Amino acid sequence: MLGPSSVVERVFLVPTSASPTGRSRARHRRRRRYPMGLALGLCLLSGAAAVLMVSVPGARDILGDPEETSVSGPVGDGVSEGAGEQATSSGGRDSADGAANRESDSSEERNAPSEEETPVLLRSAEEEVRSADGEFSVVEGESEVMGDGPVTTFAVEVEDGLPGEAENFTAAVEEILGDPRSWGNDGERSMQRVDGEHADVRVLLAAPDTVDRLCAPLNTNGYVSCANGNRAIINQNRWVSGVPHFEGDLRTYRIYLINHEVGHTLGHGHVNCPGEGETAPVMQQQTLSLQGCEANGWVHPENEPEDPEGSGD
Repeated sequence: MLGPSSVVERVFLVPTSASPTGRSRARHRRRRRYPMGLALGLCLLSGAAAVLMVSVPGARDILGDPEETSVSGPVGDGVSEGAGEQATSSGGRDSADGAANRESDSSEERNAPSEEETPVLLRSAEEEVRSADGEFSVVEGESEVMGDGPVTTFAVEVEDGLPGEAENFTAAVEEILGDPRSWGNDGERSMQRVDGEHADVRVLLAAPDTVDRLCAPLNTNGYVSCANGNRAIINQNRWVSGVPHFEGDLRTYRIYLINHEVGHTLGHGHVNCPGEGETAPVMQQQTLSLQGCEANGWVHPENEPEDPEGSGD
């Protein structure tokens, strides 16, 4: 979803301890800082490695087919120029409408469901930001092992200074990655959230400026997310607002965003929409375009959900 400049997006797997299955919510977090040069050092791939580029829609002939995309370096979806301005805020309302809007907002707040009543995947839909503190806190605690098969561990880190509750993001990540429709594939692997230094995958929620720094040398243009090494770096503003062509379906976009970036950390590259009106594969660059497919966030949407009546559906 980046502009003339190309962008690459990748994902990490991360379960949470605050999912609605009764896991206890971790309240304490440890700080972690990523040095400015860490992401830049990752681009030195034996001297001849090429940076994967993702162009705006229509330029696939320049880049080759997505199936040929390498997943050894930072990966993300491209965005068109000015995409960072697509998400608008309420700050530009004129004073004549201010009083009426405030009265309407107060009424909505009184009738809004409590945080506990809001589905896990829709919590913490806070305002967009440009930057935060630059330091990360690891959400402490562990989940149960979710699924069967060899265990893949993941940790969740949230940048300090972001609006919303870190535990809400953690709960959503855990619910997504622990679902049989995710990378566990109903028995292919199991997932477990941990808080140690050696998790297989690390899922980070970060402000756009921090995403740009951690995804360098890729140009994420303050808009898209990326995966770099074993880190799925999620752009706070995309988590909050999604993208226009998902037409307000924030739940599906959030599922897609986590599964897509984690998929990159597991070695999966991009694929195309298989045909008009079909279900989009999770490794399709849906942040960039649906290409005529139907939006989808699951790796294996044909699998049965663990809790058909839960908040996941």
